[in-house]
Amino acid sequence: MITVTGTLVAVVLAFVILAAFQTYNGAKAGAQTEASAVLDMTRTAALFPSAQRDQLRGDFVCYARAVVNQEWPAMRHGQSSPLVDYWIGASGVVFGRLDLHSPREQLAFQELLNQAATRTTGRQQRLSDDTPTVPTPLWLALIFGGCVAVALQLGMADPRERLRVHGLLLAGLASVVAAGLLTVYFLDHPYQPHSGGIRPTAMRHALAMMQGLEPNLRVPCGQTGRPL
Repeated sequence: MITVTGTLVAVVLAFVILAAFQTYNGAKAGAQTEASAVLDMTRTAALFPSAQRDQLRGDFVCYARAVVNQEWPAMRHGQSSPLVDYWIGASGVVFGRLDLHSPREQLAFQELLNQAATRTTGRQQRLSDDTPTVPTPLWLALIFGGCVAVALQLGMADPRERLRVHGLLLAGLASVVAAGLLTVYFLDHPYQPHSGGIRPTAMRHALAMMQGLEPNLRVPCGQTGRPL
């Protein structure tokens, strides 16, 4: 019974950890893709006239600030920030006013559209992984299986053996089960403020590089991404 129960719990736990790791890795990849796309859009904006370039870059900087300061905390509760959508709409309005007289501007506009699509894909992937993917029944099954495995180990205790030996066996088994469950929780909640949680590091780096392209740029928002 101990062998069957332990094997079953280990197999199920391994598959759940693998699925949770894919969620964690997907969330991290989506954040990096989004940050790279925003940085590329800022660089592409240099191909337009100065006034339109500054408008685009200002909206992109505000988008990045809103992601870092508004949407990231909201994702810890499974939500998104309407402020990010606001800056997407603001840059879309500028898109409709761009001058596309020369072939270079037409190619730059097409590149902007492609990069905007990449940004949207990265953001959707990031947002899709902000809610736990392990359902509650599976959590109950894992906890129940772990408790049964510990209980069976306790039931097989030989009273002729030393109490210290049984204590070490039970503590070792319980520690392994608890470590597996904690690993699943950690990977299934990638944006929580625990050690190893995904931070907006990629977007912060992109934001610093964006502001370095034009240090004197006047942006239409504050440091938190809220419109002025």
